[in-house]
Amino acid sequence: MSKHVRLSASRIGTAKKCSWVYWSKYVNKIPDSSNTGASRGSVCHNIFEYLGKDRHKKHFDSVLDSGSTNSSKALSKLIKIQASKQDPPVDNESDLDLMDKFIVNGLNYDFYGDSESKPFESISEKVFDLEIEEGDKSYHVYGFIDKLFLYNKGKKAIVRDFKTSKKVYVGSEIDDNLQNLIYCLAVKKLYPKCKEVKTEFLFLNFDLSADLLGHKGKGLLEMDLMSEDEIEGFEYQLTEIQEYLDHFDSQAAESNLAANQPYPTDKTFSGPISCGFASYPGQLKKDGSPMWHCNYKFAFDYWVVKDSKGKIISTAKEDDKHTLIFDNSKGESLEKLTYEGCPKFKKTINNSLDL
Repeated sequence: MSKHVRLSASRIGTAKKCSWVYWSKYVNKIPDSSNTGASRGSVCHNIFEYLGKDRHKKHFDSVLDSGSTNSSKALSKLIKIQASKQDPPVDNESDLDLMDKFIVNGLNYDFYGDSESKPFESISEKVFDLEIEEGDKSYHVYGFIDKLFLYNKGKKAIVRDFKTSKKVYVGSEIDDNLQNLIYCLAVKKLYPKCKEVKTEFLFLNFDLSADLLGHKGKGLLEMDLMSEDEIEGFEYQLTEIQEYLDHFDSQAAESNLAANQPYPTDKTFSGPISCGFASYPGQLKKDGSPMWHCNYKFAFDYWVVKDSKGKIISTAKEDDKHTLIFDNSKGESLEKLTYEGCPKFKKTINNSLDL
């Protein structure tokens, strides 16, 4: 077992964005809210992995010829099955149409990486799990690469990451992109002969194709190549992050609240904006729809499954209690707990109630 907390781009990003969300989600394992965006993304990634296999290329050809996943009965059925299994499910007509658009967009953009030359190796859903102890470098990082293409006998690589979000990256999301850094580092470690790694982010809700003047589509983000010095510098940065998160405690949890950060000037979803503007749970907008807020802003009850030693195995919100499975014969138990809310807003709510 690793002596370190296992790092990932999302884990590090969460800690940088808000220390309390990190403390709640990763340390205390308090359940997060699932959303349809994540469900749609999961379905699309599964389909891309499925179509990345040579034996399924006939379905790829069918979709490209027709411009729709509905042209392949087998593929259409698989998408609906995958969509119905998500939490929350996304098997309604609107979500299916949106996923059809995403998948067709992704397949149309050089899906097999052979538009210029045939890859030396092509891999879908490449998993990496790196434990590094080299001199002053000490970290454990893992992740998944949606598509990895190796060229020129492994000396050149293209990393492709599919995004189903509503917005493309802006500002610091481009300039300080953790995923790109981790991807480049991982490829260099896994394939030491590789001298050049280029990361491409494909935002599937936007046009990926170039216009008549050759300008790339809004949905395509090609990252700058990273030098060996930049990658090595990132390794030392990872070592510092590793040290910080390995010893993350209740004091650190309140040290970098999103609510206490300045409002972003680069249009990123960060700082107080990421807390949401609802003053209490269930607050409605003028149109009657619920106001969005961070999952960890307000108090709520949740359920946990504990093992015989009292260690939490799994968690779920009140409405998802039925998804939890436990075995009494092994000493496992089901227990209801209360999350008390973000300290920043808990104080605000209590003060308003005292008035």
